[in-house]
Formats: sequence, C-alpha cells, structure tokens
Amino acid sequence: MSSRDAAILGATLGFVAGFADASTFVGADGVFCAHVTGNFVVLAADLALRERADEWLKLSTFPVFIFAVVGAMWLYRRIHVRLGLATVRRLLLVKAGLIGSAAIVGMAVRSNVAGPARAAIVALLVTAMGIQNALHRLNPAPLKTMTTVMTGNVTQWLAESVMPAASQDRAQHRLLGLIIGSFAVGCVAGAWGVAWLGFGVLIVPAAVVLFARSRVR
Repeated sequence: MSSRDAAILGATLGFVAGFADASTFVGADGVFCAHVTGNFVVLAADLALRERADEWLKLSTFPVFIFAVVGAMWLYRRIHVRLGLATVRRLLLVKAGLIGSAAIVGMAVRSNVAGPARAAIVALLVTAMGIQNALHRLNPAPLKTMTTVMTGNVTQWLAESVMPAASQDRAQHRLLGLIIGSFAVGCVAGAWGVAWLGFGVLIVPAAVVLFARSRVR
C-alpha cells in the first residue's frame, strides 16, 4: 500500500470512528459504540446521579463488541490464507453494510427515543466498530496505528512532536496527526448530523467505509 493510500485509509477510518461514536453518544443518551469501555463510566455516572437512561443498553455494548471482535478474528483466520488482503476488503464491506443498515433503520423507524429501533442501531454500530478494532490487530501493516480510540494516538503524537527523536518515521507521525484530525472532524459531523437529521445520516460513514475499502488492494 502506498503512503498516499495509507493516508486516505487512515483518514477515512478515523472519520468513521469519530462519526459513529459521536452519533450514538448524542442520539442514544450517551452510549459509545467505538470506545465501549467508556460506557462503564457513563453507566456509573447515570447510576450515581439516578438518571433515567438506557442502562441495559450501555451494558449490552460490551458483549456485542466482544462478539464482533471474535467473529471478525474467526472469519479472518479462516479465509486469510486463501484471500490475503481481500479478507480485509470483505470485512470492510461487512462493516459498511452494518452502518448502512443502521442508517436504514434510522430513516424507516422513529429512533430519537429509547426503544427497539435505537437498540438495533447501537448494536449494528458497535458490531461495525468491533470489526474495525479487530482489523488493527489482525492486519496492522497498512496503518500501524489505531483509528478508533485517540488517547494513545494523541499521547504518541505529542511525544514525537516534543521529542522528535522519539519518532523513527516522520511519515508515520504525519499520518498519526491526520488520523487524529479526521477523528475530530468525524465527531463534529456525527454529533451535528444526528442532532439535526437523525440516524439516517449514518449513510455518510457507510459510504466513506466503501471508499476506504477501495484503497485496500
């Protein structure tokens, strides 16, 4: 994969993760779909403040995420020997389908209140983000960095900026900054999009995943 394709892939996946995370946080009463461990913090805060929220929905994200990661690993290991990078392309296609399905549910059913439609959207997005997280572990070569959780990326980028000797690859440092910036843009787009247009706006990250898939050869 060329450095240009790696930059495009990193930017698009970072954007999608930020978009998905912000959309469920705004549209599903504070649920994270990419950074699922954050749901434990939100759940604890809800319980402490006695907020009326979908506590069960926050709890359910963790087993759904585990199922998605294990499923992606099983599929990857089963067919990777035969298909190589085509396995990544197939998993990205599945991910785009999941996000697109969430968008269809959001357009077809009222999902701005707690209920089955909202739960289905959250489950679909958590599964999609589980696949994206798994891909970084199964085939890290294209990017060599995570695109779903930015805390470690920001720390690494700042460390390399303050101490340039800490980075052995300036191109990778620039890619890291691009991923962080794209994630931030995705967060803004996802939050505003769901707030104003509802979950149907998820058709945007679904299309972006398909574009990212086209950069994997």
